[in-house]
This record gives sequence, C-alpha cells and structure tokens, in this order.
Amino acid sequence: MDSRYRLLLSAGFVVGALSLEGCSSGGGGGGGGASEGTPDQGVYTPMSQPAPSTSGPVSGVSVAPARAAFVRVGVVDGAFDVTAIANRQRVVDSLNVHTGGTDVRGGNEWHGNVVASTISGGALGVAELDLIKIEQDGVNRSSAINYGVGQAAARGAQVVNASFSQRFVANDPRLGFNGVSSSESLAQVVNANGGKGAVYVISAGNNGQAMDTQGQPLYAAEPALYDMTLIAVGTDGKGNLHPSSAYPGDDARLQARTIATDYVNREVGAQGTSISAARISEYAAGILSRWPHLDARQASQRLLDTASRESALFDRNDCGASGSDNCGSFYLGQGEADIEAALAPQGELVVAEQARVDDGGDLVRGSYLQLSGAYGDAVRQSDALRDVAVFDDLGRDYRMDLGQQVQPRVDHATQMRRQMERLSLTSARAPITQSMDVDTYRFTTRSDGGGLLSSRFDAAYGPATLSLYSFAGGEVNPMSAYSESGLMPMMSFQGGSALTQAFDGVNGVTSRYALGEHWDLTASHWASTLDSAGTSDYRARRSDVGVSWQPLPSLAIDTFLGSLDERQGLLGASGVGALGLGEENRMTFAGIGLTAELGAGISGFAEFEQGQGSASGRGLLASVEDIVARKVEMGLQWQGSGRRADERLAFTLRQPLRIEGAEANFDVPVGRQLDGTVVRESRSASLAPSGREIDIELGYAFKTGERSQWQLNLLHALEPGHDASAPSDTAAMVNYAYSF
Repeated sequence: MDSRYRLLLSAGFVVGALSLEGCSSGGGGGGGGASEGTPDQGVYTPMSQPAPSTSGPVSGVSVAPARAAFVRVGVVDGAFDVTAIANRQRVVDSLNVHTGGTDVRGGNEWHGNVVASTISGGALGVAELDLIKIEQDGVNRSSAINYGVGQAAARGAQVVNASFSQRFVANDPRLGFNGVSSSESLAQVVNANGGKGAVYVISAGNNGQAMDTQGQPLYAAEPALYDMTLIAVGTDGKGNLHPSSAYPGDDARLQARTIATDYVNREVGAQGTSISAARISEYAAGILSRWPHLDARQASQRLLDTASRESALFDRNDCGASGSDNCGSFYLGQGEADIEAALAPQGELVVAEQARVDDGGDLVRGSYLQLSGAYGDAVRQSDALRDVAVFDDLGRDYRMDLGQQVQPRVDHATQMRRQMERLSLTSARAPITQSMDVDTYRFTTRSDGGGLLSSRFDAAYGPATLSLYSFAGGEVNPMSAYSESGLMPMMSFQGGSALTQAFDGVNGVTSRYALGEHWDLTASHWASTLDSAGTSDYRARRSDVGVSWQPLPSLAIDTFLGSLDERQGLLGASGVGALGLGEENRMTFAGIGLTAELGAGISGFAEFEQGQGSASGRGLLASVEDIVARKVEMGLQWQGSGRRADERLAFTLRQPLRIEGAEANFDVPVGRQLDGTVVRESRSASLAPSGREIDIELGYAFKTGERSQWQLNLLHALEPGHDASAPSDTAAMVNYAYSF
C-alpha cells in the first residue's frame, strides 16, 4: 500500500558590585521600644562580571494558566530612586510615611532600588510597584516599618514585601506610628482587599544563624497575619542553604512558613535574603495575577505546598538540638520555591458544567470524543474547543485546547490497512465464507481466525421472505447493496459503515413481502449490541420501510424511508464526559437503490442515501442543528462466459457517509469571576468536513487452473478522510491462491 496520507524577559540593572543583606530593623526585636538603628548593609565586595540571569519564562505546565493581569506589590523599604529601578514604568505609586507625600528619595536608595528591581525585573512580569519609604535620617524604625506595611496593604497591595530581618518577632502592641498602633497596622494586612488579605513577605536575615524570636514570635502575637506570611531564606543555587542566610532552626512554626530561593541576583549585582524575599514576592504576585479569587492564605500556601524538596538536606534526619530533626526543614523550611509547580494545576482538572466553579463538572482526563468517518476533519479543524477554561482543585482556571481530545475512531491509513488485510488471502484476518441450503432455508457465515464476522439466515414462506443477520460493527453488512450485488471482493467495501464501526456487533432483521409480480414491501430493523469493553454508553438502532419495484426482470428499484435513533452518539460519533453527546438523537433517512442485469455478463448496483435531523447535547455541546448527511455507492461487474467463465472485472465508485452540513452549538467556559461564577461563551462550528472522499476501484479475478486463482485490486482515494488537504491515497493488491 502506498499511503501518503498521514494522519518576559527578565529585566534588571547593575547598581554596582555590592553585597546586600536583609536589613535589620533596629527597633524590631525584643520588647518593641521606639529604638532606632541603621541598616546592616554588609561589606562592599566587588563581584565578577554579572552572569546571565538564571530566571526565565515559566514553562512546563501541561495546560496554560489563566491570562495574567498586573498585581500591586507594596515595597516597604528605606528609600528609592525611581529612575534607577528596572522596569520603572511599573512604579504606579509611592508614599513617604514621614511626609505623606510621594517623594521617596533620600537615604539608603540602593537597597530599595535593588529590591524593587528584583521584583519588577523577574520572568513573570506582572508586578506593579507601590514604593513605601520608611527611612528618616538614616534610621529604619520598626514602628515606621509596621506602619508602612499597613499602608501598603490599605492602598491595595496584594503582596507586601518587607526585606528586613527580625520581622518574625512580635512588636509591643503599644508601639505605634502616626497615631496608629503596630497591631492596627498589621491588621490592615489581614483585612486588606475585601478581607482576602495581602501576602506578607519578609527576610530571614543574613547572620548565618537560626532565627531567634526572642520568645516573642509573630505567630503567637499575630496568628492571622502569620498565616499569610512567607519567610525567605537564601540558597546557593545547588539546593543548599547559603552560608550567610539565617534559617528556621528547631522552630516548627517558623519552618511551616519558611521558603527558600536564590540568595544572589547578579543582574542587579547584589545578594542577601532581601533578594530572596523579593523573588518570593514576585512569585506570589504571579499566582495572584492569574487567579485573583485566591486569598493571601491560599496564594502563600500554594508556594509552600509546591516547594521543591529535591535538596539532599531533606534526606538527612540528624539536625537540630535533638540530632534527629529533618535537615531540609531545619534549614530550608518547606523547600525551594518552584514557581512552575505553583502555577501548575493542583489535583484533577475539571470542565465546569454548572453556574459555579464549586459545583464541579466533568474530569478533563475522562472527556473525549471519537468521530466516525462522516465528520472528516471538521471538528478537529474548528476553533470551537480551543481556549477552554478548565479548573483545578483550588478553583484556578487554565486554558486548554480540548480539540486535542477529539480524534477519529479510525484514521484513514489504519482503515486502509484493515481493508487490505480483509482482502489478502494470506492474512490471518482473511475471511472464509460458508453456506448451507436446506429447502427454502439458507444459512451463511463469514469468519476469520479471530471468530465469526457475520452470519445470515434466510427463510421463504410463500410471498414472504425473512432474513435474520448479525455482523461485527466494523464489517460489511450482509444485507447491504454491495453484499447483495454479488460483486467480487473489493477493498473499498471492507470497512463497514460509519454508522456501525463504533459497535462490537449489530443484530438485525429484514422482511420482504410480494404484493404482485412487480411490487414488494420491505421492512428492516437493526440494533447495536452492548459494548463489551464498557467504555461507552453509545447505542443505536435503525428502522426502515420501503417499496421495491421491478418493472423488468433485469431491473429493480428500491426506495426506503427510515429513522436512526442514537443514545449518546451521533452519526457514529460517541463522546464521554464534557465532550459527551445527547441522550436521544434522531435522524431521518431516505434513499433509493438500483440493481440491474445489463446483458453480456454485465450487472451493477447503485445506492443513494441521505439523512437529516438535529441532535441534543450535553457537556460543552449544546445542540446540533440542520444536519444533512449523504452516502453514494455504485458498482459494475463483467462476468465472463464460455472459456472465460472464470473471469470477473469490476469497477466501483464510492463516497462514504459524509456530513454535508450541520451547525454545532457549544456552551464553553472561558473563565471565572471572583465570586466563583463561571464565565461562559457561546460558540458555533460547522460539522461539514473540508473535503469529499471518493474511492475509485478496479478489480480483476481469473483462474489459471482448477485449483489456482489470481485476483488484482487497485484503489485510488481522492481527499481521503474527507480532508481537502490530504494527498490522494493509492493501494494495490495482488492475490494468488492455490488449493491442494
């Protein structure tokens, strides 16, 4: 067979070569007085030429996250020079807590600049910055930091970055700034954004020691805030804690909210847990930008839950005062931040069926649609199932092309191979036909090495004839016009019908009653058998009535009307889950057939059939309107006589069942609102394929002796699979049989 048909960029800047520590807030520890201090800037250690950024576009998730929007990040720091901040166009607001104005210059600008640049220059590119200056006269007061944190949240920040150490230590509740107590300021973080809160990101510090809460942990004083807090520690890029970074130590509560990431940002020429916190803030913003329905607890917990534990530290259990603590938790808390994992779906993806996300729906992995040949490439080429919103366990929406889960039941190349196997006399699948006649009864079977393919029982009772038959869904119907015509075996008729290929088997009955010399009444009915694999509830049955007119002994004209009733299927297609089809679909068929004996050993048949109707849907498919489907078949055969009585020459022309027109209407989820309401969109698509398959075949059979026979078949298919872009397909077979 000659089958040619086959089926944000990371931006930053260098402010100089320096070593940046997570700055200590002088009044942040202990009893919480209003003491002042200068930030511990570390030592100016020249670094080598900046290396390429290790950050890059987020990738690796199986489906695309929801489209990102900008997220406001409050950067609470000493001071800023906006002109020196990477992506400074992302700075949308600023506040000097001491003056109430927007001028945030003066003082230790480099610290604020590199922190802001790390957040705005990351790969996710979703942070909009609100710069909060808290330094005055070279001093960062703990009360001013708390006030700035509260102001950032109150001004709409969904993430608040405070790259200062000791923020995990509780303040004296009486400590205040501008008439606002520390507790009131921190409560603004908890209550921000309509009660969703803001993710609070702080630095572990750079003393290389275990974090010391001094007996006054933030989790005891401000438990609600602590549930949305992330403590950033720094790693060396090899899964180990950076030697200068502080770490959670034995405190399990600190471990629970600690997450690790890079200690160094070579793009801005700086290092410290201030950089680590800034990266974590960018990641938190990345989650919230895509799914604003998440609150601060959920967003921060997602980063913690998906942190990588690949570090060898997690394989050791000999750390801490007891010598039996897990070393990964002791040094890295929950592990290294993995933004790809955090953005990836949690649990099973679902296609929403109802008005709200939490009402559930059909599992994506359990949703698929198998098409019969009648559809060709129509659905697969449609945009109707692209960019569909699917939801994970957190109610987060992702974009997915569900068209990838729509496939032909059998592609053309596979179908052609099966047809050739059926015709090959040397194939294990080659059928054997046996018949038995007793008086007015006849019993015929067709089988191969795998079992019975079809059977037919005919009985005549005066003017009435009754035929009972059964066949595998992918085999030739023994009552078809081709089977009744007596044509030699032809490849193009070996694959069965698009209406029956989905079924394990079909059982039917046909009756014919003579009304006189020239007229017969006909009636037939067939029904599919159960799917033995239990993978689908697709069922079908068809009933026809007709009239046969024989104006000449050599000519018969058959007309028929019928109905096809399908359950969870349509014209041989069946779907499951979100891509399922309606419970009860009906098509009405009409057709005409012709059989003739033309003399000189020439006989032939022709059949035309057309169906029309509409169908209901389920899942994404709302309905299918104005369906028209059509099939055309014809064949001619010459049978030799005399010395050439063992010769046969046949020609067939066939258009397999094709949907000529149909409009499918889809109700597709495309997103969600903050309150959980599913946003849906109506889409439509034509089910008419782009091409029209025409099978043209020649066959020739002859005997070279009493025991030997040759058979040649040549098949040429135009636009195979009803695909206009598919190259023509040609198959040729030569069979030789010798009986001993």
